[in-house]
Amino acid sequence: MANHNEHIPAIQRAAANMPLRFSFKHLDFNYPKFHPSRCSLQYFLKLFEILQRFSSWTVDDFIDQNNTEHRHIIPFENSSEPDGFQQIPEIDAEQLGYHEGWQFGVSPDQRENRWRVHGLLVDDTFYVVWLDQNHQLFP
Repeated sequence: MANHNEHIPAIQRAAANMPLRFSFKHLDFNYPKFHPSRCSLQYFLKLFEILQRFSSWTVDDFIDQNNTEHRHIIPFENSSEPDGFQQIPEIDAEQLGYHEGWQFGVSPDQRENRWRVHGLLVDDTFYVVWLDQNHQLFP
């Protein structure tokens, strides 16, 4: 009997030089703590500016954690959400579960650097999960 899986191509990891993409597929509208309605117009304007800039970057550029934009892996065990992203639907959680959470800053200026976006980086796509204008993941 033939192996039915032999015709399914292996999942390919994105090359480090692939352009970075963003998805709002997993944006959490159910958790009041990080609900988008808690963010100001100023936050969203700065977020779109930053997404536009990051969209011209490669994955390799983005994952360089030596930066001033607060881009880094999230140490959930030290956060207010030690279990991480629990609201992602089960069907997607299986696919996304082994990926580490990431964050980046969405600051209006150099003095106020507490605004954040939290999500998952999977291959060449950053899935935005939580919008955190009030820095509640690390109060």
